[in-house]
This record gives sequence, structure tokens and C-alpha cells, in this order.
Amino acid sequence: MTRLALVAASTAHDGGPVLAGLDMGLDRGWKTYWREPGDSGIAPTFDWSQSENVADIELRWPAPRRFDDPGDITFGYTDELLLPLRVTPADPSLPVTLRLSLFYGICSDTICVPREAELELMLPAGPAEGGIMPTADAARLRAALARVPVAPADPGRLSVGWRPDAAPTLEVRLHRCGTGCVPPALIVDGPANVWFDTPAVTREGETVLYSVPAEVLSTAMLEGEELVFIFSGPDEAMAFRKTLP
Repeated sequence: MTRLALVAASTAHDGGPVLAGLDMGLDRGWKTYWREPGDSGIAPTFDWSQSENVADIELRWPAPRRFDDPGDITFGYTDELLLPLRVTPADPSLPVTLRLSLFYGICSDTICVPREAELELMLPAGPAEGGIMPTADAARLRAALARVPVAPADPGRLSVGWRPDAAPTLEVRLHRCGTGCVPPALIVDGPANVWFDTPAVTREGETVLYSVPAEVLSTAMLEGEELVFIFSGPDEAMAFRKTLP
């Protein structure tokens, strides 16, 4: 049902941060979840406490899909998932051993199953005979890293406000999406007690308008709150941070 492994982009580490990843393969019809799983998903948890010679592990999340079902919106991944990890050795001269105790969930259309796994990966220190070489997973890890949403070069591409003529509904405008631009999917990441519905998407010339109903009693509940607007398209993944007026 699930394939799991820890992988690395190189055969050893040179004392500095090294690119690794959690590699997950899912059978057709199954999905697993993002760090914010949505209405009914199961958020994964990661315990690295048994790792050796590790100063820091930074997990990076590729942009997820939004699954829209009646009354149930979740965020996650299907088929193949590779979560990049930036691993920093504590002692540059010693091997690094990653040990992960993972709790996660997988769901089909009819059932959700909580799962646990124990995974391990050892990276030698310094160039082995023949030098440090890229692994067969290096290109896949770089591609997964490219799907991690980053702050855009032009933050002015996004404007956000409340619709004055409707129940609490965010108007999110992505500017400069011209000819040939496929409107990217939008996920709004906000406070845990606020629910955002499926956006209605329209175009106004080179601007894509997302109308996002928010389940709040009043827009004042989000006054001064910072929201993250994550866009995932075929060519880019962006994350805009906006504080609501």
C-alpha cells in the first residue's frame, strides 16, 4: 500500500548541510497528507530524536494538492511524494545516521488508515574512495525541492481584500498571469479555527481572481492576522504572506 525510505542526494557528506528526503510511494487511489491536512486528514508527525551526529533537520514541504469533496476539504499528495530534508551534521568529521519514527495517515475514497514506520539512513563523513558522488535520487530530490513554495520575486503580484457585497469572502487577485498562464491552484493557510472554502476562479484579463468564502462570524476576527497564500501551478510554486487589514 505504501513504499517508504530515507534517501540522500549524495553518497556521503562533506561536513556541511546535505540534501536528503523521505521517499513515499502510494498505490493508485490512495493519498497522504500535508502538514495542515484540512478537515478530515491525518497530519504526519516526525520523531528524529534517535538520530546520531545531527545538529539540525529542516523538512521542506512541496506544494500539496487540494482535494475538494462535499463538506470536506483536505490537502495532500497522491502517487509519489518526496519530502526534501536539509540535514546539518553536528560534527563534520563523523558519519550522520538519520533515524525516523514516523506517524502518518493514508486514505482512499472509503477508508483512512493510520500508519507507523521506523526508517534509517547512514551517510559517511568526507569523500569516500573516488569522492562524494551523486546518488540515483539526486535529480528527484532537486525536483522536489523546486516544488517547495518560495516567496515570489515580485510580492506585488498579489492583492487581497474582503468582498463588500457578500458574506465573509476573500478576494484574492493574482496579477500578471498572461497568455499561456494556467491559473495555479490556491490554498489559503491561516489560523487553525478558521475554515476557507473552495475558491471560485475567474479571469479579468491578466489577473486571476479567486473568491474564497471564509467560515468566520465577522471579518474582524481576522483583522491583523497573517495568512499564507500558496499557489501551485505547472511551472512554479509560490507562497505570499499577507496581513489582513
